[in-house]
Amino acid sequence: MKININFTVEIDPKDIGLYMHELNAVDESMREFVTSYIVSGGIGSLEEALANNGFGYNTVRRVK
Repeated sequence: MKININFTVEIDPKDIGLYMHELNAVDESMREFVTSYIVSGGIGSLEEALANNGFGYNTVRRVK
């Protein structure tokens, strides 16, 4: 099953920029960084919850 999730987040670009600098995240834009951070965190949280409750791991993946 595919589910499309679409939303907008408001960020503080100064804080995000400083965090990216601290991580040496120089290979992506701020938009790409925030998007990948939120997507990977969400998928990881759902997979961990499934695995912790006896369901399979790697059952969620991002498709474009």
